[in-house]
Amino acid sequence: MKKVRELLKKSEIKEDLKIEKLSTEIVRLLYVAPLLNSDGYYRMILPYLELNKVKEFDTRVTSVTKWDFAKTFTIGTDTLQEEEIRWADYIIFPMLTENYIYLFQAIRVLNPKVYLVMDITRQIHKIPKMHADYDIFKEEDQDNLFENLLQMDMVTTPIKRLCKLYQEWLDNSLKEQTELEFFWLPSLISSIGFEDISSVAKPNDNIVRIGMIGSIKSAADYEYFKPVFKKIKEKYKEKVELVIFGWNGMSSDGSEVLKGVNVTYHKSVSFLDYYQTLKNLHFDVILIPKRPLQYYIYASSVQFIEAAAIGVPVIALEPSSYAQVIDHGTNGLLAWKLPEWESAITRLVDKPELRKKIGENAKKWAWKNRAYSQKNLVVFKNIFV
Repeated sequence: MKKVRELLKKSEIKEDLKIEKLSTEIVRLLYVAPLLNSDGYYRMILPYLELNKVKEFDTRVTSVTKWDFAKTFTIGTDTLQEEEIRWADYIIFPMLTENYIYLFQAIRVLNPKVYLVMDITRQIHKIPKMHADYDIFKEEDQDNLFENLLQMDMVTTPIKRLCKLYQEWLDNSLKEQTELEFFWLPSLISSIGFEDISSVAKPNDNIVRIGMIGSIKSAADYEYFKPVFKKIKEKYKEKVELVIFGWNGMSSDGSEVLKGVNVTYHKSVSFLDYYQTLKNLHFDVILIPKRPLQYYIYASSVQFIEAAAIGVPVIALEPSSYAQVIDHGTNGLLAWKLPEWESAITRLVDKPELRKKIGENAKKWAWKNRAYSQKNLVVFKNIFV
């Protein structure tokens, strides 16, 4: 994360703008207001850093903002400068649920040839009532997103099903077909995130550490899995440690979601320290416990890629986006009903060689298929060049 830390110190990357193009062969990408969270890192910060090494691209970011759950994300009036707008061939925005039509119109006056792109990482108009996201995105947010999308030239998403979902949403809502183009652009990992990570010796205690990356929004999912967690602890007792990273286990009403289950909790950390903490926890298995909701077929699969990058085997929900990246039994395990989850956990706890094999396969898969290699850069070139 060294390069990301250096980038964050510069609250605005505005210096030495070259308005005149030096070569028509170079494509200029301007990333707008990435947040220092998972979406901002994988969808904007890493592309900015990695594509700048590629001869076909020149990239810039307007600023990097620290993630604040207490504040609503907005693009300030001073975020985009006139010089940057004139400089760019493509201006790439995060998903915007406030009305920014005035901004898009102003941009087109300054640079009529620019392509406007929105990167959408989630679906917000088919959220089930039993999910915490249901209360976050209101009808007004959906309407604003719809109007903003109509101002775009392109949409990129990390999940192929999201492309189809939003394309159908627009087609069903408009009387005539839109010219808006949709592209699948996978989230890729980079050695940049691992540059300054130190190695910490693993405890020699023969305990199998089953890790989960949680948040209060996932409380209902964890409650659903409580019977499985109880059975695993009853069966293995102190030989297995259940660890939740990023959440204290309390629901919004102050109750303990997994009360009666012995769980170790590790508080959340800045995204700058996320990889180091994930490595320090020495997970032997990572669970991504989600209820069988159709909503999760549109969910980000980046948790699997992060675990795979450090060689940790993963168990994830079968009818979900994870089924698109996990080859069951080879680079991870998939489960649907609770007995399947219990069986998959037991299998990995009982068979350390299988854990090692799946972890190694996952690591090879991640760095081959989801890293900034020449092979994977072709996707960017196909979209932007």
